[in-house]
Amino acid sequence: MSLYRYFASKNPLQTVMTLEEYHFGEQFEVLPCRQNPPIAAGGQIQKPNIYKVRGNKSETFLNQLVDYIKENVEEQNRVEFWSIWHSEKVPSINIHRINPQQIMIEDLRFLNENENSCIKFFPENDK
Repeated sequence: MSLYRYFASKNPLQTVMTLEEYHFGEQFEVLPCRQNPPIAAGGQIQKPNIYKVRGNKSETFLNQLVDYIKENVEEQNRVEFWSIWHSEKVPSINIHRINPQQIMIEDLRFLNENENSCIKFFPENDK
């Protein structure tokens, strides 16, 4: 079984391909999915723009993810970040809402706990 991570957005997001300037040159990528929606998402993702997120499961990855979110994600674009094991559902208790401009690495540590989760970067009254 594999862990997959995706950004899903109402509007297009910035792509990233292995940037050297990100924290010690470790690989971090945000690339459009070849198959929209991806089979591994198990039909959970409904947004039109879906991007696969690649990177090592580490503190460095979380730092890179925080940087990417602060630079590229705005609440009005209704962006979601999915972390799921192949086709498994995300339970409602693992759906979080976070302000993208105030996000810190501590807000994302749960992503390394190997549980299916989803972060929604838009206000709670928006569905």
